[in-house]
Amino acid sequence: MTADDKGLGLSGADARQAARFNEIVIDSLDYRASAFPELEALCDEAPEFAMSHLLKGYLLVGMGKKEMLPAARSCADRASALEETMNSREKLHLKALRGWIAKNPDEALHSWDEILAAYPQDILALKFQHFMLFWFGRVSEMKRACENSLMSWDSSIPGYSHVLGMYSFALEEAGDYRNAEKSGRLAVELHSDDLWAIHAVAHVYEMQGDLKAGLNWLNQPLSKWADRGLFKDHLWWHTALFAFERGEYAKVLELYDAAVWPEESDFYLDTQNAASLLARLEFAGVDVGNRWEPLAIVSEGRAGDHVHLFTEPHYAMAFGRTDRNDHSLRHLESLKAFAKGEGRYQSRPVERVAVPVCEAVRDFYRGDYASTVDAMLPLRKEFQCIGGSHAQRDVFEIYLLEAAIRKNDLRLALSLLEERTSSRKNSVSTWRKYSEVCERLGDQFGVASAEKHIGRIALAA
Repeated sequence: MTADDKGLGLSGADARQAARFNEIVIDSLDYRASAFPELEALCDEAPEFAMSHLLKGYLLVGMGKKEMLPAARSCADRASALEETMNSREKLHLKALRGWIAKNPDEALHSWDEILAAYPQDILALKFQHFMLFWFGRVSEMKRACENSLMSWDSSIPGYSHVLGMYSFALEEAGDYRNAEKSGRLAVELHSDDLWAIHAVAHVYEMQGDLKAGLNWLNQPLSKWADRGLFKDHLWWHTALFAFERGEYAKVLELYDAAVWPEESDFYLDTQNAASLLARLEFAGVDVGNRWEPLAIVSEGRAGDHVHLFTEPHYAMAFGRTDRNDHSLRHLESLKAFAKGEGRYQSRPVERVAVPVCEAVRDFYRGDYASTVDAMLPLRKEFQCIGGSHAQRDVFEIYLLEAAIRKNDLRLALSLLEERTSSRKNSVSTWRKYSEVCERLGDQFGVASAEKHIGRIALAA
């Protein structure tokens, strides 16, 4: 039996194939577009190489498309046929893959826990567990897993920067911004191609409202990450968010067209990026033209996937904004049926949060702002269970605020805005909403304060 670059056994591979596998793992962690084709070629060349089939299965499920599940299941079946020659670690990976395909997160997470307890340098177990924990909103577990593994890592081990990048993101989501920035910057210093670490530090600056630092951090030409997969679009979404907070709406639209949603993508993260950015822009008074229409068309084909619950409200945004009432109804019916069928392991977050949030978004576009407020307000502390980051989930807070304003519940709107301005002192759109509400309440002192902050942000740009 050969081994990978950390000494972990690889059944069914010779030394040259193991070396190629090491390269593919790093390329996949770097989100290189070449990683998957290279892996497919390796699977064909080495049909008895179990981990190559298992990694292919993981990547297929991770694409977030229901139609990829049969192909992922085929990978699991190919690995199962090799089970007699597989080592115990590989067998646990097989169990994790089957659990993920079956939408049984606890089985997958427990299998990865078993792997990491015995083999803390198994970066694939750590990465895919990190991925799943994030999309299930389990931040403390993300942080714990990284901390436990890091004790067995140092800079001499290939992949160390990627572990630091994961740890950085977990720290940021846990609110430890100082250590998150430190870990993320070190990861990028060690390996400048680590998009996840770059992304983690961008989150730190977003949460701190440090727009200048954020834009400087992501100051790259559009061609910089041309060799990467679709995740790169999310980094441009972050760039657009920093520009949005400074009130540079023309730049945001340019980024949207050129990099955030440059073509009609049906990748779940692209849908999240596009819908949330268009909503933000419209609530800031920006005419986004016909950009919702192609997004809604793409959403029609994906709304029955139910792979990541956080994506569901974004489909609702696209359907509601384009008056696709029939699609909205079918989407909600499908989501409710999912909770009682193949999504039974996620039934509580689906029924308690995902469905009500989708209904609230639908009602918003129907003009029933009271219903939106009534649904969203009690759920504010529960959004995390359907996944997404703090920065991503903020769009739900924006819908709640906008519904309160349109409902003419100005006292609630002012309370929400006071909360937002305390954490987002450098947000032009937030201060403009604050000014608008204060004006309607006859609070000229509040209006003057808001205008002062808007001027301060402009001077700092």
